[in-house]
Amino acid sequence: MYQGLKQSHFTRNSSLAALLAAAAVLGACGGSSPTSSNNPSPAGSSPAMVTAGDAPMSSVLAALVTVSAVSVTSASGTVQLLNQPRPIELTHLGGIRAPLDDHALPQGTYTSLSLTVSAAKITYIDPVSGQPVTANTTIPAASATATITLNPALVVNSTAATDIRFDFDLQKSLDLTGSVVTFTPVISAAAAKIEGESDDERDIDINGTVSAVDTSKSTITLTTDDTGLSVTLNVTSATEFGDSMTLASLQAGTEIHSEDRLNSDGTMTVLSVENANGGSAVDDNSRVDGGIVTAVTLDSNNVLTSFTMVVRDSVREASLGQALTVQVNSGTLFKDTLTAQTAGLANFDATQVFPGQGVWVAGTKSGTGTVLATEVRPAAVNPFGLTSAAVQTGSSSGFVISLLLDANTSFAKFANLSTLTVDTNASTVFDGQTLTSTTVANLAVGTPLVARGFLSLSGTTITEFCNHLHEPSPEN
Repeated sequence: MYQGLKQSHFTRNSSLAALLAAAAVLGACGGSSPTSSNNPSPAGSSPAMVTAGDAPMSSVLAALVTVSAVSVTSASGTVQLLNQPRPIELTHLGGIRAPLDDHALPQGTYTSLSLTVSAAKITYIDPVSGQPVTANTTIPAASATATITLNPALVVNSTAATDIRFDFDLQKSLDLTGSVVTFTPVISAAAAKIEGESDDERDIDINGTVSAVDTSKSTITLTTDDTGLSVTLNVTSATEFGDSMTLASLQAGTEIHSEDRLNSDGTMTVLSVENANGGSAVDDNSRVDGGIVTAVTLDSNNVLTSFTMVVRDSVREASLGQALTVQVNSGTLFKDTLTAQTAGLANFDATQVFPGQGVWVAGTKSGTGTVLATEVRPAAVNPFGLTSAAVQTGSSSGFVISLLLDANTSFAKFANLSTLTVDTNASTVFDGQTLTSTTVANLAVGTPLVARGFLSLSGTTITEFCNHLHEPSPEN
């Protein structure tokens, strides 16, 4: 279990907006030079992996936050854990987490964690126009650093690795009501020995560009998107490769998505990996971006010709939060992904690109803010809402859940969705204070949930194939 997790409490309110806000608050569990990760720690210290996640906010499409400092404090003093400022986009995480840095942590007893935010750029849905707006935020100087007391204290008395995570509460951090957008960081944090965590607690997702492949050591080294951190991942016989890839065929310069697991010695093992750009190297004329579709254009035969999206994951920091026009033609490939297939998404083609959908796009630049797509793939979305009916038994050893959405979400605004059908299967991860694969069948109507998964359109019905279902609780 995590030590020192800052507690937050809420009072149930009869209004949907208040309940969804509470769900968002509690939903997390979830241009610099690269520096190396997974370096051996000095004698008498523990490797410490620092990660970040978020609790979503209904109207926010992208949140690029620059973390300028992370530290831990003991009676002996303060240890800085961030080698350099790290920008990270929060909204695409949706219950998962991404690495900020790793650093040697000297043995000792630590009583608090601190994190400082120096900048934040937010893309949100304007309540009047219903369209995306991007703004650089004002951060009150007195609130730029969040300090969290660890209770009980974190005791580091061996070389076993330490897991340190921060969760941003966007719902409480952002004020979008005034003429100036204000970001006052509200952050919870936790620390634990990795060896004492469950598999799910040790899972981490990493997207980035491959810088080296070592087939003799069975490792992949990549530079992470957003943060610019260089990490080395261990490949085993159990690692799943998508797109008929192998370790030997993976080339430097390829953008990949990976699901990984922290090991007790501070290293990371790849659970699954797939390329995001068809195996081609990323260069100055190419783009690889993930985001939310806001509008589509069809020709007279109802065939997709282009769409617009808000970027919230990219190999280029400057693209985050920006609008991108994506052109498609007969040469554009639409491909399912390994992760989406595992969740239950059996098919992905041009008919599956619709407003509110999450996508990854690889292609070549064809103008300012425009790309000609060579490949389009599904990307995970993370809607949150309240169960609106009793849970039903579904196929594939799963359940069917009806989720009432907040009217301010991108799904409601762009896809005109008020209720979403969430479909789970045997591979779905269930977490929360009481939520498990056996208790999900008895969820009460009105239970707040965060569902991470992949959208599918059949006729006029949109279903989400869920790979991670989280139940927020009054104490997170």
